[in-house]
Amino acid sequence: MAAKKGPKVFGKPLSPKVKRVAVGIDQSYSGFGVTLMDMDSDAYYTVVFKGEGVGIDRLLNIQEKLHEILETVIITPSEVAAAMEGYAFGSQMANMAGELGAVVKLTLYDVLWKYHGKYPYIIPPTVLKKYVTGKGNGVQKNQILLSVYKKWGVEFTDDNAADSYSLAHMVSGKCNLTYEREIYHNIQDPKYREK
Repeated sequence: MAAKKGPKVFGKPLSPKVKRVAVGIDQSYSGFGVTLMDMDSDAYYTVVFKGEGVGIDRLLNIQEKLHEILETVIITPSEVAAAMEGYAFGSQMANMAGELGAVVKLTLYDVLWKYHGKYPYIIPPTVLKKYVTGKGNGVQKNQILLSVYKKWGVEFTDDNAADSYSLAHMVSGKCNLTYEREIYHNIQDPKYREK
């Protein structure tokens, strides 16, 4: 019998004393990426895991793992912002994506109930790609990995990790380039918020 694979971990767990936290979530059943980022430094903690089980059991497993990751740092912050990747329209698995999205939103609300982040930014995939690479269409997964490394000096071997890191970076407001600032300004529009 094959050994059970554990989660992929990048970076180091954040100190519980971090005051401003950005959360990026790239939700997927097979590669669920979560990044917690200190908005005031370059510190980050990224975990990628696979949901175990099937059906409701798998959704509960993902909810428990997400809850556990969020609670490692959500102790004393004064500010928490959260973003999750929006849905790919036309997906054959739209019902499953919707169920998973609901689990993420309910978990964020449960853990972040006293923070702004309880209502996550919903970032369309094209907007995320543009923030990372400068263009929103025709971008391959390996281009995201390379752009994250070139822009921020962070190396990932998993595209889910790179996406969740990029979402946390975006929602933190860390913008050096003109198009990054423009995107950050644009996502302040209520249409990008769950609330």
